[in-house]
Amino acid sequence: MIEKIRWYMEEQHMAGPGSRIVVGVSGGADSICLLHVLALLAPSFQWKLAVVHVNHLIRREAGEDAAYVEETCRQLGVSFYLTEVDVEALAKSRGLSVEEAGRQVRYRAFYEAAESFGADRIAVAHNRNDRAETLLFHMFRGTGLDGMASIRPVRDNIIRPLLCVGREEIEQWLREKNIRWCIDKSNDTDTYTRNKIRRHILPFAREEICPEADAHLSQEAELLALTADFVGRRAQEALDRCRLLEEASDGSAGPEEARARMGNPQECRPSPVKRIRIAVPAFLQEEKLLQTHLLRLVLKELSGGGKDIGMSHIRDVESLFYKQGGKRVMLPYGLEALRSFGEVIVQERKPAAAALAGTEEEVPAAHFFQKIDMEELAGNIGDTQNAAPVLTLACGGGKILEFSLFRRENSQIIPQKTCTKWFDYDRIESLVLRTRQPGDYLSINDKLQKKRLKDYLIQEKIPVQERENLLLLADGSHILWVVGHRISSAVKVTDSTKRVLRVHIRGGEEDG
Repeated sequence: MIEKIRWYMEEQHMAGPGSRIVVGVSGGADSICLLHVLALLAPSFQWKLAVVHVNHLIRREAGEDAAYVEETCRQLGVSFYLTEVDVEALAKSRGLSVEEAGRQVRYRAFYEAAESFGADRIAVAHNRNDRAETLLFHMFRGTGLDGMASIRPVRDNIIRPLLCVGREEIEQWLREKNIRWCIDKSNDTDTYTRNKIRRHILPFAREEICPEADAHLSQEAELLALTADFVGRRAQEALDRCRLLEEASDGSAGPEEARARMGNPQECRPSPVKRIRIAVPAFLQEEKLLQTHLLRLVLKELSGGGKDIGMSHIRDVESLFYKQGGKRVMLPYGLEALRSFGEVIVQERKPAAAALAGTEEEVPAAHFFQKIDMEELAGNIGDTQNAAPVLTLACGGGKILEFSLFRRENSQIIPQKTCTKWFDYDRIESLVLRTRQPGDYLSINDKLQKKRLKDYLIQEKIPVQERENLLLLADGSHILWVVGHRISSAVKVTDSTKRVLRVHIRGGEEDG
């Protein structure tokens, strides 16, 4: 196994001679194996190692794990860094799942230790099974090529030497070497969605479809990573062909003039609002696949990563290339896209006064925006409509929104209440609690006809001064619930609904 990992690291150019490597070690089998393997290889490559252990302060035995990792480092002569963070409290304060909060804490600790140690590489212990699980997880949730590429062997300065070996091989090697590891009992529960894939879906695939299912999925992820890289390069070239630079004047020049000036950098300047302008004719000449990935690059650049950018957002922007000017769509991360003559502009939302110029849409004076973690909801699904809340969110005025998810039985009756609403969870792609934005709409009947939120508020005679502070549960520009009022017909519970999202206002006029 050592030679396999050595060969894999060399093939993937993970670490050169003399590298200083920070190793993330939880104490579990994978990370303990990674530490021992790197320690064995280090003399041949003159590597210097340091270990980071993060105590999430969740499990009672977490302190014992930290002590074991520290003692292992002492025996191996490796520097040891310990970080302790109350991850559950952090997750609650930031509205994140415990998994996501823990991931953020770990990587922050890795980078801080790397800076202190002068490391040029950070090694983490994902293995071949993890790669297969992540591929399935991303596909089930909906993803692009990058998501299906799953876990990459090298990304920036993060390296994953164990992607070439499976979990059973790792544990067998540790047993042969009489090396013990810590057991995290939470991995043996179905608390998290990934655990369900690990404990139920992949074992079924191995037993009923192919014994090498994990290895084959990992190989597919590797091929998809190569495909994603190739398409990404072509998409960047397409974006370069379609992108318009900003004029040095007052911005009144048209797209053709702007394109003519691209050869003279002195006549171009950064836009005062962070934005990207795309020429419609050039965009429409590109292949459909490149159009999609071009727009993904645009949204990723402007959002700073694009973690919550889904296909629905890309399709919304794409639709603008086939419409006349004046159309606008709202996007995550405070972004918007609009059609203006021969170009589509994706940009940060402007202040209300500026945004009103040239559009009939209203822009709220007050802004509230809170993302709801759908992964945590799905990972804590209940069996009855009385399931305990998974997430709670304070929304002002002494009111709290409680979110829970449960499986629906065919005979289950869904009551009608003002302060409790039920939604077909599988019809929802993303969840945000916020105030209104330009382009908001509801589906108002079984034919899913759309009505502008502005028109609905006028129809319901909601005072203008109250509209700015109305809370909305939204999926992009689609308003799922005007809180305290109606829900969208598109997400009503039907006979075919499998999973029901229950949202209750605690502190509302009717509390139940």
